Amino acid sequence: MTVHFNLFNIIVLLGALQGLILSVMLLFPWQDKRQNKYFLAAFMLMLVYDSFGTFCWSSGFNLGWLAYFDAIFPYAVVFTAGPSLYLYIQTTITPGKIPGKVIFRAYLPVLIDAAFRICLLTYAVLYKRSFSLKVTPGQIDAIYQPIAEVLMVVVFWIYLLAAIRQFKKRETETPGITVSAITEQTLISKWTKVLLTAMTLIATVWTATIFGSLLFNIEGIAYFSPIEIILVIFTYWIGLKGYQHTRVVYISDQKANKTYADTLPAEEIQHYVILVKKAMEIDKLYLDPELTVNKLATRLEIPSRIISAVLNRELKKGFSEFVNEYRINEVKLMMLQPENSHITIAGIAFEAGFNSVATFQRTFKNLEQITPKQFLSAYKNRDKIMLKT
Repeated sequence: MTVHFNLFNIIVLLGALQGLILSVMLLFPWQDKRQNKYFLAAFMLMLVYDSFGTFCWSSGFNLGWLAYFDAIFPYAVVFTAGPSLYLYIQTTITPGKIPGKVIFRAYLPVLIDAAFRICLLTYAVLYKRSFSLKVTPGQIDAIYQPIAEVLMVVVFWIYLLAAIRQFKKRETETPGITVSAITEQTLISKWTKVLLTAMTLIATVWTATIFGSLLFNIEGIAYFSPIEIILVIFTYWIGLKGYQHTRVVYISDQKANKTYADTLPAEEIQHYVILVKKAMEIDKLYLDPELTVNKLATRLEIPSRIISAVLNRELKKGFSEFVNEYRINEVKLMMLQPENSHITIAGIAFEAGFNSVATFQRTFKNLEQITPKQFLSAYKNRDKIMLKT
């Protein structure tokens, strides 16, 4: 295997390595579990994959496993670009955990492409064993590949426009927030606006490149060099700026959470505690499976940071732990009501506000030290004992 190095190859390779390093760095510190940094890492890894693929293509460098993967799933990784960008923007401008089902729906184009390629691979194996639908796997692949190239662009534009709409909608909202929160929001707004502008320009060039290559049947490396160089430069930029942004916001959040509760008057803290508990005990907001600290803050018309600080200081609990305790109590009450005997435990958990059976099971056992089934069985056994006596 002969590898040809030139200025273009070196730039692309260094860009891929830099993107890989910063993608790994985004996973630290481990205690910072915000989703936005994971979605940014996923987006950067897509850029790394594209850049390294370009390097292999233009230099003659060959990795067997990568070549096989690229042959089976040529576009699956690139299809993640739109969903990863959209979810990163959403979790950046509106902090709060996105439910798994929302993430699943966002990455549905990726799953569809992967499923189709697996079906094609299965057909290719069967074709070699004399099973045929009067069309070869190669012919199907030849039809699908140009369609997939167009779909990649279309899907990316759909998610990019959705991210822009999210950003504009957020910009029009003016919740009552503190001066430090305004400073952080300004930082987020500026970064997001610049990122979306850059992505719009790149998407435009990408669209012109893909449609130009299909319309005029162009495959030479010289034609694709401009967009690849732009992507490498973008990888350098988004890696450094994105990492810096997530670290700055994380550090400011840590400092803010420590100082907020310490500076609030005791009577004001008690007022917030009463408001938060009333929202759970009277309004039963915990029944909303999409409830987040920001959603609760909007309902109560107080900054989300104050809610987090008050819960941490006064109740020694995080937001999820606080809300899930009310949900578990609701589940226990519903399980013990005879009119709910026809509903499964999982069904009751969903009605109580949980959106994941696994989360419900784990939370129940942590709080009660037994499983939901054991709890229900113990209650029924107690009734039997009382009847006998």
